[in-house]
Amino acid sequence: MPATVFQPIQVTMLNRAFNDQSPAYSVFSNQVAQAVAVGFVEFARAFGALYVSLSEDQLSTKLLGNLGVLPNAVLQAALKNYLVEVGKENVGIVALQLGEILSTLENAAGDQAVYKAAAVAWNNEVETSFAYSTDPANTSSVPIGIGPIGPGGITLSLTSADDVLSPTAAEAKFKTTAYNDTILAITAGFLSATDLVDGGGGVDTLKATLAAGATVAPALQGIERVFITAGVGAGFNAGGNSSLQQVWVDSAVGAAEFTGVNMATTVGIQNSSAGGALTVGFTGATGAADTASLVFADATGADEVIVTSIENLNVNSTAGTVAATKANQVKITADLAETIVITGDQGLSTTVQGAHIASIDASALGKSLNLTMGASSAATVVVLGGVGADTFSIAESSGARLVLSAGGGEDTIHLNARAAHSVTTGAGADVVNVTFAAAQDKALDVSTAEGPAASAIVVSDFAVGVDVLAVKGTGLGKVALTGSQFAEVAASSSLLTAAQLAASSAAAKGSIVFRYGADTYVLVNDGTTANALDAADSLIKLTGVAVLADASWTAA
Repeated sequence: MPATVFQPIQVTMLNRAFNDQSPAYSVFSNQVAQAVAVGFVEFARAFGALYVSLSEDQLSTKLLGNLGVLPNAVLQAALKNYLVEVGKENVGIVALQLGEILSTLENAAGDQAVYKAAAVAWNNEVETSFAYSTDPANTSSVPIGIGPIGPGGITLSLTSADDVLSPTAAEAKFKTTAYNDTILAITAGFLSATDLVDGGGGVDTLKATLAAGATVAPALQGIERVFITAGVGAGFNAGGNSSLQQVWVDSAVGAAEFTGVNMATTVGIQNSSAGGALTVGFTGATGAADTASLVFADATGADEVIVTSIENLNVNSTAGTVAATKANQVKITADLAETIVITGDQGLSTTVQGAHIASIDASALGKSLNLTMGASSAATVVVLGGVGADTFSIAESSGARLVLSAGGGEDTIHLNARAAHSVTTGAGADVVNVTFAAAQDKALDVSTAEGPAASAIVVSDFAVGVDVLAVKGTGLGKVALTGSQFAEVAASSSLLTAAQLAASSAAAKGSIVFRYGADTYVLVNDGTTANALDAADSLIKLTGVAVLADASWTAA
């Protein structure tokens, strides 16, 4: 178990072990407060729960890589097996244990002496990160791969020749160290397939510029982070570097491609103002539940990430170095993705395209989400919003049923009426827009007394006077029942009878409010059958609403 007395620096260890990130002061303070409230062991367990979609092998590689003790095949396999034994749900506690154990090995002897250098680097990294996160002046998290990372190494540069960099190089200008080195190839053409780069120990970074159309597959070893400034059509092959934790496209100017990327390696886009489509090919993506991770920082251009053959995507939207950036803007195209989890401390505006998407979970996103989602072949698509003022535009064209929980914040929801959607508005003043189109809306089941309830669009947690329902479509303006008609409808023996009576009591076409049981309904009569209910009509249920104030809904 972790140390029995909670110390805030333990929260830093979790952030570094899982995300290699130094949170902003406000984020870190909230994390510490939560750890105090629930207990740091439970907090560690909950922290790790965000990553249980990764396999035990991926978690082992991620944690040990971030702790700076890879490559070590024996240790990696041992941790993988341990996670199988104790269960992935406890990976947060395991990560904290590892961080605390490593912190004690600076003066280790015997078999554990091999971890001395890693322990020194880890302790410096944690202390530097803790100092950053406890400084009120730091209002944004340090992005993955950029932040303060412990003891500095040296900076080396590649040349136009065939370079060999390693800890054993004869010339100092090519000799890497056991610390955190930076290797530069800022001139296009200086990084090539004939270069051999061994970063040695520490957390080493390669920063390279690739010319337009150039594709390189350098021999890399012991390089944990790669940042590629890619010309249009450039390609980088990451295969063969088992130490690689992160590979980024930096300041994109157009389309680029990463290939040979291990699924345990995080792929990022940062500092993009022009942008382009980044196509990512992951190795070993042959199973039915493959998982990969993406991160965005200061991605404000026309960015798109195209991921193939991955079923589960973890997306982190984080603040970069540009204070003016309030949200990352990246389109996500994933042909086989079924589940997408969105986290982070920066807003995200994204269009998600994927024919198999069944779940988008942004409940842990700390800022606003602007989500546009295309068609999915899944029968039901579950979407969870977070605490920000989110916007959901679900122009679902294939008939999938949307189950949306908007979360906190003043959310705006755009739906069509092609399925019996379920919407929970949550806290804040929310607007639910439902657009109707002739011959495209889901048929209302009028065949049985139970049919209308099963085929209605259901809106829960609707607060009259706070939230607004907007019915949109041609000629669907408000049609009011008289007081006696309203009472007669409310006294009906079934919802089907109530809807039929509402349709026959009002105009041939329009939106009619009535009450049945403890709920309020809006019948959208498209006028196909004048003054009668038929399958072409639609029904919206406002669960638990006794009286719908006129100001709380619009229809046009």
